[in-house]
Amino acid sequence: MIRAKYKYMIRAAVAGALIMAIPFLGVMGKQRRSSQTLQERLSYYETLQEEYQYLTICVLTQDVVAGEELTETMIQENRVQSTQDLTLAQTVSREELLGKRAKLTMSKGSALTRDMIYEGDAVAQDERRVELSEPVLPKTLKENEFIDIRIVFPNGEDYVVVKHKRVYRIIRDENDSVSAIQLRLLEQELLRYQAACVDVRSYQDTRLYALQYTGEYQPAATEYYPVNAAVFTLMQWDPNIVELFVVDAECERRKLLELNLESYLQGISSEPDAMADQAVQTDETNYGGESLTLYTGLPEE
Repeated sequence: MIRAKYKYMIRAAVAGALIMAIPFLGVMGKQRRSSQTLQERLSYYETLQEEYQYLTICVLTQDVVAGEELTETMIQENRVQSTQDLTLAQTVSREELLGKRAKLTMSKGSALTRDMIYEGDAVAQDERRVELSEPVLPKTLKENEFIDIRIVFPNGEDYVVVKHKRVYRIIRDENDSVSAIQLRLLEQELLRYQAACVDVRSYQDTRLYALQYTGEYQPAATEYYPVNAAVFTLMQWDPNIVELFVVDAECERRKLLELNLESYLQGISSEPDAMADQAVQTDETNYGGESLTLYTGLPEE
């Protein structure tokens, strides 16, 4: 009887152990499935990570206005990732941004690219984009080169009308011929240019032309073209000229220019009359109706 009792106790213990093992086995199975799922997810994310491309971009830490210089506290570097191709992204480094100016007004958090900045002075309030077709352009002219616009008069006097301007765009017609260039001119420069166009139409054989600088490192020339009296008077009260300009003896130089041109043109117009008088005098010395003999400076035979 005792032996039967032991068998019963053993069976009960085994049954109890099996009953206790069922939840444990369930938990173990669940953990195994969770571990397998986690492993699959990790494998997926590792595969996805290999497809990502990483890029460092610079963003603004504050609002900036057009023409404002970028300082170190305005720029923050952020690392971004994407599954798209980022090789053509126009990124710019923090070092390249420092000291440059914003082309447009931007808000905090805006990502900066190379075409949003420029190097140079702040954009003036009266600066405008102007397309010019009148000047004779060099055949080798390229965009982003610097030029002076000059005017040459028939007596050889040559003046700088507009100095050191970047050619932002070369405009071509349907035949791919250059028809105009795009510059940025201040109000004062625009008035000087318009005055020069009037001189081109007023004085025959006068022309406007562009002259290239040999490099950006060259200092700008000094503009010394004297405008006519009407434009000079306008420049003194034009409310769009935001900066004061100093023109020493502008009117006197203009008077001298016009006086020189008048003397030159009078000399040109009088040359045909002088030649006619010379021909009459030669005819008077043509005795006996003999044919005219030109003097060549050779000794007579």
